[in-house]
Amino acid sequence: MKEMTTEVKSYKCNWCGELHKNEHSADECAFNHAKENYANSLLQQGCNLRSIQYRCGFKWELTDEQKEITKDNCFVMSHWQCSKKPAYKITHITSCGYLKLWGKGGWSGYYGHDVKLEALGEVYPKEDLFVYGEGEEE
Repeated sequence: MKEMTTEVKSYKCNWCGELHKNEHSADECAFNHAKENYANSLLQQGCNLRSIQYRCGFKWELTDEQKEITKDNCFVMSHWQCSKKPAYKITHITSCGYLKLWGKGGWSGYYGHDVKLEALGEVYPKEDLFVYGEGEEE
């Protein structure tokens, strides 16, 4: 006679609750959550990308200019909202090293997305941050 149930052993990531087949996979999942949490804590403290890379082990190939980028710098992402002004800032770093940019560069409101480091383009100081509808409009 066939049994109706089977005991299954799994490992749970305490950060997200995802179940894994082995302890190694669950540990890796938890490590990635902790790495992301730490990277964003450093970002919010004002650390630059060079320091975050060193402390978190990201495999970024930073240019000299990119090494000094912080959460306060801004960037032009003209293809997002048809604006040629630096309206986007880094608000988050993912565990795999993508940077979430967020801002209000056009009439359609706030927008953001995860991008690779290479997509940042020219770096602008925080004083150049443009917010559509707050001051000069295009």
